[in-house]
Amino acid sequence: MTSGAHFEVKDLSVGYGDTLALDGVSMSAKGGGLIGLIGPNGAGKTTLVKAMAGLLPFSHGSIQLDSIPLMSWSQSAKAKKVGYLSQSRTVHWPVTVERLVSLGRIPHRGPWDGVSDGDLEAINRALDFADVGSLRTRAVTTLSGGELARVLLARVLAGEPAAVLADEPVSGLDPGHRLQVLEGLKALAESGCLVIVVLHDLTLASRFCDRVILLHEGRIEADGTPATVLVPDTLAKVYGIEAVTVSQGAERAVLPWSHI
Repeated sequence: MTSGAHFEVKDLSVGYGDTLALDGVSMSAKGGGLIGLIGPNGAGKTTLVKAMAGLLPFSHGSIQLDSIPLMSWSQSAKAKKVGYLSQSRTVHWPVTVERLVSLGRIPHRGPWDGVSDGDLEAINRALDFADVGSLRTRAVTTLSGGELARVLLARVLAGEPAAVLADEPVSGLDPGHRLQVLEGLKALAESGCLVIVVLHDLTLASRFCDRVILLHEGRIEADGTPATVLVPDTLAKVYGIEAVTVSQGAERAVLPWSHI
């Protein structure tokens, strides 16, 4: 992967009609550790990553990518720099897995260029990362939901972006693949790539994320390490839950236990 990107979000507000989904959000993010974006349904998590991917207009504030206003980036340059994984997983055409993953290389090729050796190496790395190499000749329309989720992640990673914005990348995956994907994304982040993942599973977020940003009603409620953010008072206020902390060796994780 290429070296990481740097996002600077300042006083960002995004609305849908009369509803304000984000209200004055400010944050800075760069590579070096896995960043989890958490919060209840409707908190603004998807809105924030879509705005950072340049897919949503905003009514107020600014977003800078590597100190350049996001709107000043060309589509091709931004596509090379930022990989966005949507939580939507609908594919209508019965292309093969390998063909779908190869689409992640389009930003790196000219309009008449074929697939280069470098492209093939990146595609194979992405297939291996997502554990879908054995599916490469399958039509994507025959895959299970969990298999398709991993294939779409591989398509994003094939582009070797400097930033990965992944909206619920482990939703619908079995436990083994949930762990595998998050272990891989954490390693990717530690290599220098900026990786932001939207997560609903607080146990996984507390175990794998180096930093968590907690959104609540369109604003940042807390931002820091899992140990400083996922504390009883905050969990009660934002989620209406009590949680217990479990430990395995030097690792700890928060386990939601009861509704208040």
